[in-house]
Amino acid sequence: MTIILLIVFGLAILAMAAYGYKISAKTAEDYMLAGRTIGVVVMFFFVLFAVSSSWTFYGYPGFLYMHGPSYIYFIWGSVAGFAALYMFLGPRLWAIARLNRFLSPVEVLAERYESPFLRVVLSLMLLVFIVPYVGIQPLGVGLGFKALTGLPILVGAAYTVAILVILVILGGMRIVAWVNIFLGAVYASALLGSLIWAVNRFIPGGLTGAAEFLMANNPEMLSAPGPQGYFTPVIIGGTLVVGLMAFSWPHIVIGVMTARDKLLFKWFPILIFIFGGLFFYTLPFIWGSLVAPVIMPGVTGKEAADSIIQTIITKQLPNWFSVYVLMGVIAAAVSTAAVQLLTSSVIIARDLIQGLIKPDAEDSQIIKWARWSVVGIVIISLVVSLRYTQAMALYLTEVTIPGFAQWGPALVGGILWKRATKQGAIVGTLAGLVYLVAGLFYRPLFVGMHPVMPTIIINMILFIVVSFLTQRPSEEVQSKFFDEVEEFLEAG
Repeated sequence: MTIILLIVFGLAILAMAAYGYKISAKTAEDYMLAGRTIGVVVMFFFVLFAVSSSWTFYGYPGFLYMHGPSYIYFIWGSVAGFAALYMFLGPRLWAIARLNRFLSPVEVLAERYESPFLRVVLSLMLLVFIVPYVGIQPLGVGLGFKALTGLPILVGAAYTVAILVILVILGGMRIVAWVNIFLGAVYASALLGSLIWAVNRFIPGGLTGAAEFLMANNPEMLSAPGPQGYFTPVIIGGTLVVGLMAFSWPHIVIGVMTARDKLLFKWFPILIFIFGGLFFYTLPFIWGSLVAPVIMPGVTGKEAADSIIQTIITKQLPNWFSVYVLMGVIAAAVSTAAVQLLTSSVIIARDLIQGLIKPDAEDSQIIKWARWSVVGIVIISLVVSLRYTQAMALYLTEVTIPGFAQWGPALVGGILWKRATKQGAIVGTLAGLVYLVAGLFYRPLFVGMHPVMPTIIINMILFIVVSFLTQRPSEEVQSKFFDEVEEFLEAG
């Protein structure tokens, strides 16, 4: 029955993808940016559940379970970063893309800095850091499959990959955004429902009782540096900065370009703060920092910690609810990985192939390249994720986000600062990237700091200094990316 229910769930998602293919406009703009028609409600679900992956159900609470509550600084920073993107960068990036029919944020910066070389650098860099994280999503579902059914992790991973590939190839950005409403509803109800059920059944004193129990038996779980001494002040500071860099996540940045009108940017940050930061991300925090340590203490090892919620639900709650919770995890993984896959395919098709090899390509060719790249990305991402395994939470905050952060100065400067030059963008980005890669192989290079801290500081300093030392952008660029944008936003 478990397998049947999961098959039905997968078929329901694929039916939506098929419908999306039927109603799509078959243009590159529709496939990559949903025809620039996404409103505030769909955008909320699109963004919130594009970042609420299997990491939110497994990696985040699993890391809290192992190291205590200080990982919440990452979430606080992320919510602030998302809000800042839509408040400050978002309106201008949306206007630039709309006025010039740009389909990729990398394309925006390549034209802003008048540099095909920067286009290649940014494209390859973002792909290097986004592709492995795509593979973590199916593997996260595989952990749930294993905890629930005993089947090998690769069975759950293969199931998720099949759904992902078909959804993205058929549906494109429009249907992925709409499907996220359905997936988000399943995910949120599974997360909230399991939490309420577990607390009511196993913790008579409720959350207050859980906190009192931990204070008496394991007080290290309630404060820094945590039971294993991980969260030193330096690590906490780095974790917060990593969260703030959420504005540079490429699969979130591209969402800005799908907006229907500028009114969205007025309301969206409020929704993210209230419903995202204050409600949704509080649920896995309570699970990992209070509930799981009380119900099932003493679990060790990254894989066991990453699947602690699914293990508790499978062992303690009815089987049918365990299946529903796994559906929620699948929904989370698919909602995130689908947007990441689409973003990667846009970069490959629009920025690398069309931008550098065949600039006169027709829409049908661009879409074909994007769809074929989806298959290749999934295969590569799974191989990399299986080859280099580590805790899901650490991979996100220690590798992927510091990598994304390296285009942050060029992105912010290109959109908000007239004086920013291509030389500054290239030197800053390459310096930060080389430093990051070298430090990941030889950690002492980070001088005891979180990887994002020294690398982004070097990046920013070089970006600003080199920009001041080189010739300012042409009058044409300043007019196109600043004067015309300001007129458009004021008139609209």
